[in-house]
Amino acid sequence: MKKTLRSISFVLIILLIAMLGYLKLNPPLTQGSIGTTSDKLSVIVALGNKHLLGNIHITDVSINANQAPTKVRMQVSNSTKGFIITDTYQPYEEEYGMKDYETIALEPKSAPIPFSKQAKAGSENPARIYGLSITEDTPIERINVTYRYLGISFVKTINV
Repeated sequence: MKKTLRSISFVLIILLIAMLGYLKLNPPLTQGSIGTTSDKLSVIVALGNKHLLGNIHITDVSINANQAPTKVRMQVSNSTKGFIITDTYQPYEEEYGMKDYETIALEPKSAPIPFSKQAKAGSENPARIYGLSITEDTPIERINVTYRYLGISFVKTINV
C-alpha cells in the first residue's frame, strides 16, 4: 500500500513539474494587433488567452520604464464591432464595453484572430475580443502586463 501511494505521489509531482515547465515555455497570454495614434499617446493592444482551460487575470499594467499609466481600460467587444482608439473613454464606455482591467477575466480560447480569418468566419457568431487601451501624456514605447493564470504569475512585455 505504501509503495503504491509513493508511486502515485511521484507521478503527480512529475506531472506538476511538466505542467509548470510547459506553461513557462508556452505562456497563455497572446497579443494581436496594436493600434496607436501617430504621436503614440493612445495605444490599444488586442489580447487573449490561447489555452483551453483557465482564465487569465491581469493584475498590473505599466508602461515604458515601469511607470503606472494614468488612463487604462480594457475593451470587451466582439469581432464584428472591433475596438476604438480614443483618449476620452467616457462617451464610448457602454458601446465598447470599457471596464477596469482588473475586473475582466480573459476566457480560454480567446486569442486574437487575424483579420483575414475574421472575414472568413463571418458575422454569424462574432467572437469576444479583448483590447487593452492606454492613454498617457508621454509617448508609449513599451507595455508590461503582469497576469495570473492557474495561480502562476507571468509578465508579458509588448513593444509598441
